[in-house]
Amino acid sequence: MRSLVRGVVAALIVVPLAAQAQANTPSRPASPKVWAMLSAGRGDLQVNCSICRRNDQSSWAADIAIGGWKGKRIALGGELGAWRLGGEEATQRVMMLGGVGQFYPLHTARAFVKLGVGVMEYRATDGEESLSARSLALQAGFGWDIRVRERYTIAPHVGLVHGFNGGLYLDDARVTGASQVKLLRFGLGLGVGR
Repeated sequence: MRSLVRGVVAALIVVPLAAQAQANTPSRPASPKVWAMLSAGRGDLQVNCSICRRNDQSSWAADIAIGGWKGKRIALGGELGAWRLGGEEATQRVMMLGGVGQFYPLHTARAFVKLGVGVMEYRATDGEESLSARSLALQAGFGWDIRVRERYTIAPHVGLVHGFNGGLYLDDARVTGASQVKLLRFGLGLGVGR
């Protein structure tokens, strides 16, 4: 009971102070109508299925996104992403295409939350055979816009793309049941109009 009373008292003190601080912050200038971002970084891939190796595989990842603003705190757009790992035994790649939304929940900071949905394609080939999967992909992440000049920003970000599909195919024959493809991305983006 005492902890409930303390929580109510703390809320009665903190909420008015936060509202006062928010009211005193200067409003951000109007955002441009169109934005674009080119990002590069690392991606850790994990493919989970009955015949897959369970270890993470790391390589370079890149994506490009373009979109528009819906108000001052919501940016919507489309994104094309890629990840590739080439080795002596096999080459693997992931391609992603989807819609993304970036939400700026704080008035005083350029931190954003990124959510998206789209399609993901995974392919591994050793020159003779090809293992592939196409799936629905959901993504979630966060980042920070750091203004460099009037129009440009640098944005460090991290995100997880999770694909769910009905199995993997060896050439054209289905060889597994349901599988999952997860790609954890760490990147640095250069943006305009953000």
